This record gives sequence, C-alpha cells and structure tokens, in this order.
Amino acid sequence: MMTHIYNIWLKEIMDSVRDKRGLRQALLVPVFLGFMYAVLNPLLASAARDQADDPLNIPTIGLENVPEGLHTFLAEFDITLEDYEGDLAADIERGDVTAGLIVPADFSASLTSEEPVAITILYNPTAGGIFGGFSSSRLQLAFNSFNQAVATGRLTERDLSPTLITPVELSFEDLSTDAQRGGVFATLMLPILVGVVAAQGGMFIAIDVTAGEKERGTLEALLVTPTTDGEVFFGKLLAVFTMTCLPLILTFLSFWIGSNVLPESISDGAVLPLGVIIRTILITLPLVLFINSVLMAVAVRAKTFKDAQSSATPVMFMVLIPSMAAAFIPPATSLLYMVPVYGTAAVVATFATGSTIAMGNII
Repeated sequence: MMTHIYNIWLKEIMDSVRDKRGLRQALLVPVFLGFMYAVLNPLLASAARDQADDPLNIPTIGLENVPEGLHTFLAEFDITLEDYEGDLAADIERGDVTAGLIVPADFSASLTSEEPVAITILYNPTAGGIFGGFSSSRLQLAFNSFNQAVATGRLTERDLSPTLITPVELSFEDLSTDAQRGGVFATLMLPILVGVVAAQGGMFIAIDVTAGEKERGTLEALLVTPTTDGEVFFGKLLAVFTMTCLPLILTFLSFWIGSNVLPESISDGAVLPLGVIIRTILITLPLVLFINSVLMAVAVRAKTFKDAQSSATPVMFMVLIPSMAAAFIPPATSLLYMVPVYGTAAVVATFATGSTIAMGNII
C-alpha cells in the first residue's frame, strides 16, 4: 500500500517540477507576497508618523487678532499660523485647503479680561488623501498647553498654587519589548497570510491532479492500475500537500526577513522573532492538509479545470473570511479556538505578540 502511495506521490511531484513556469511562480510569488505583507503595515505607520511630525502651517482668518504669546507657544509645536485671503470655508469644502482657523476680533481682549473665547477650526478630513488630511491632535495639544499656561499665570497672580488645576499627573512607562512591538504588525498580517496561503497555496495543483487529469484523460489510466482509489487519493493528496508546503515556508520566511530588514526609523526598533514564524508554520500545516483535502474533494467532481476553479472559489472565501476575522476580532472564549480556520489564525495572532495560550486551544 505505502509503495503505491509513494509512487503516485513521486509521479505528481515530478510532473509539478517539470512545469518550469509553474515552479517559478510557486517560488517567486510567495517570496514577494510574504515580503509585501511584512513591510506594508510598518511603511503605512511610518508614513503616518512622518505626516504627524511635519511642520504644520495653518491658514488663518483674523491673524492680526492672535497675541504674540500664542504664536510663540505654537512655534514650540512646529505650528505656524499664516494669513489667508479669500473664502476659507469654500476652499476647504472644495478640498483645496485641508484646514484653517477663524480667530475672532475680541480674542486678545477676552484673554486679558479673563473672559472665555472660542477659535473656530474649519477642516475637511477628505482633503489631501489618506496621509494628507488635517490632524488636529497636535493643534489640540498646543492649545491645551497654552490654556494650562494661561490658567497657571492667573492662579499665580492670585497667590494660588497651580497644582489646584492639576491634582493628578500621569506618568507613562512603555514596558513592551522589541519582539512584542514587532509582533503588533504580525498580529494583523500573519492571520490574513495564513488564510491566503492555505486557500491558494495548493489550489491549482489540487485542481490539476484531479479535474485537470480528468480533462486530459490521464486519471482514468491511473485508476486501472493495481492501486486502489484510496491509494490514488492519498498519493495525490500528499503530493499536493508537499507542493503547498514549499510556498508556505517561503511565504512566512520572507515575511520574517521583510519584518527585520526595515530600518529602525520605519520599524521603530521592532524585531519579529524567528520562533514566531516557526510556530506559525507548524500550526498552519494541519490546516493546509485539511484545505487540500477539501479542494481535491471539490475538484474531483468537476468535469473540467475551469469548472473546478469555479467550484473552488467558495472554498477560498470560506478560508479567507475567518482568517481575516481573526486578525481584527480576537477570540472572547476558548471555545472559539475550535472554529475551523478562525481558531488556527487566532492562535497565530496570539503567538505573534509573545502571549501564552493553553495547549488545549492549540490542539
């Protein structure tokens, strides 16, 4: 029995290796895919940080009403108010300008008389694209600091302690390790990558060794040999599984390489341990074998290669959707780890940040 299974496995492996074009695709696409998934999130985060750190020039109506002290305060946060001529509201609504301020004429007088006064911020979050929109966080921080400084000065004039308005001070201490920071990005991308590799890694070879051979007329010739139907199926399944393991390993290794070759200015010193990738590969292998079996069972009932591709499409979505859900929705109870596909992806996401998980949930 094992000899027959081995011979069928070897035949399918040799057929796959002879397909030079398919072999190159099986080697190059996973490397590119894993590397792209690894660098995408850090690059997006780096672009967002760079945009947040860029000097902020804000068009202002009523610039002459802003006291010099506020200009000095804003300059400490790299914020500059610029005089604007024209219809600021209309320009912002069209997206020509991302944001602007309207300073009332009585601004300085109200500050001097200790009366409350409001500055209007006009903004259009859709202007400038995904990284070009206006971020109000720095401006809010600057005005909060200015308000605190003004309030402190007023208390000092009345011989009152400034601590009256700040009874509690927060002190932040980041205890995360480089490996945990590296795992934050992997927590999002690795579960999705698990679904992509499991669904697509062996799909074409699974279809080719079943519906493809049926269409070429070679499957019937194999069935008349002394091998049983079960031996043919298991031999082909092992071949599909073997050929799927190759892109699986390449994808996750390239993900690890991509995660660790980024400069510190982009990765913020985050490092993804190799152990996370090794555990991900080992945990994903049973899922890959299961998906390969489902794909072959679906494809063998199709008459042509094209029909098999159409039949396999729902299987792909059944794998991709739960894996994507695991990237954004962590399991609330241990029972959710038993959900096919979702459970595997959730375990991978948990391991990515170095968190521990009960062995029963892994099994």
